[in-house]
Amino acid sequence: MPLCFAAILPHGSEIVSQLADDPKLMEKTRAAMREAGRRFAEANIDTVIVLDPHAEFMVQGAITLGATFHAAGILGDPDDAHIKTTFETDVLLVEEIIKASDGKLPLVRAVGSEKGRDAVLPLSWGALIPLWFTAHPLMDPRPKVVVVAPERRIEREKLLDFGRLLGQVARKSERRIALIASGDLGHGHDESGPYGFSFASAEHDLHFCEALVDGELSGILGFTDDFLEDALVDAFWQVLVLHGALESDKSARPELLSYEAPTYFGMAVAVWAL
Repeated sequence: MPLCFAAILPHGSEIVSQLADDPKLMEKTRAAMREAGRRFAEANIDTVIVLDPHAEFMVQGAITLGATFHAAGILGDPDDAHIKTTFETDVLLVEEIIKASDGKLPLVRAVGSEKGRDAVLPLSWGALIPLWFTAHPLMDPRPKVVVVAPERRIEREKLLDFGRLLGQVARKSERRIALIASGDLGHGHDESGPYGFSFASAEHDLHFCEALVDGELSGILGFTDDFLEDALVDAFWQVLVLHGALESDKSARPELLSYEAPTYFGMAVAVWAL
């Protein structure tokens, strides 16, 4: 069946109330993430694919799919404020994706250092935070996960093709599959931030949100590599995959639930009506 849920979700750690020094700092985004989680729960998802730009298992020049039987992560201080969670990986769906590619895309498996069912894929904050608001709150059996790390130096058309492949695999599957592009927008909103100030960050975020409001993600395809580098973004490449997965569904339209840049980086929460 077609994808049953799709979203762009940010991954700033202070979105999570347990990790927030100031609960009001990202309150707008936190409320939108909770609403995204509510809609995710209503979709009765079997497997959620998360596109993570920060996965430590990312392979240069490849789209890496976590192929361990479990995925787990912890964020924060293990002896103080922290969150942690564990999921079962949909390893059968991983194999279906790789088989459907037929060697035409640079897909690789991340299988971990342990053998068999003892292998656990580490979840970075890029995967853990979107999952914390979507799959984590659900009662057992929780949705299974597939964590994908698309390396940003891969050709844009191949990332779009990978998204198209995910859409095709979903349509042929009896599972109810969700696709989440994890990513933050411009990282140059505050000169005191780690990347300094860049006018391009605000410009990027404005055009990105306008594309979502207009219901047409293709509006971001014209962003040049130089512009993206100046804007200091990390969402673009995951969103390319999402766009490829949804482009054949003409009825799919995004709803921008929130945008804010309360610190040095911008965050948008968008959910598709599917």
